[in-house]
Amino acid sequence: MKKKLAFLFLTMALIAAVALPGCSNDNDDPDPTSGLTKIRVATDATWPPFEYIDTATNKIVGFDIDLMLAIAEKAGLEVEFVNVEWDPLLAGVSQGTYDAAISSITIKPDRLEAMSFSDPYFVAGQIIVVRAGNTDIAGENSLAGKKVGVQSGTTGDDEVSEISGVDRVAYDEIGLAFAALLGNQIDAVVCDTPVADGYVTKYNTELKTVGEVLTTEEYGIALPKSNTALLAKINAGLAAVIAEGKIEELVLKWLVS
Repeated sequence: MKKKLAFLFLTMALIAAVALPGCSNDNDDPDPTSGLTKIRVATDATWPPFEYIDTATNKIVGFDIDLMLAIAEKAGLEVEFVNVEWDPLLAGVSQGTYDAAISSITIKPDRLEAMSFSDPYFVAGQIIVVRAGNTDIAGENSLAGKKVGVQSGTTGDDEVSEISGVDRVAYDEIGLAFAALLGNQIDAVVCDTPVADGYVTKYNTELKTVGEVLTTEEYGIALPKSNTALLAKINAGLAAVIAEGKIEELVLKWLVS
């Protein structure tokens, strides 16, 4: 819980800084109810509570989905969400297949070479999750010789790949990594703090986080490099919803249990 609250406080500090220069942009936008521009926004809906499929409605829901819809309303945009696996999602954005993507995407130098990003909207990090009865793993320094699950191509994958002696086990979806952990097939999972918190909350007698947060990362909305006009609209919309306290509202709705 302390780790979780620490990152929520970091997020609040970040969004306050981002909001200041953008607050005046809201009045420059046209009436969002007229002439909406439709955009296709990709998301990998396997990362609760940021994006996932609600089995009751079969719709994509989550923190990122609510945020993107709020931004779209401010920016005069209509959003069509497209559920895409992680690697094709990143490739699709860089190639212009999708107008944008929101999917707990960390802003990284190598990604900035292939795509553009909005201003950051959330601070997260990587953390280790193990079974509740595990006493062998207390942090990064005790992962050597252990089977550690990650989602392929993510920052968690990057982090584990750099730890000496780890038996890295990559999965197409983070949910498969947690299923393997719960089934005693691997020893640990490394993933984003909000995702870890969600699984630990759901399986509170079976899972726990251990050690310190391994990284500090900023999430952004990804766009093709060529679409500078849409990037400006999204940044203006993001600044407007931040100024109205939307991020705090979404934190309370999706992340505070």
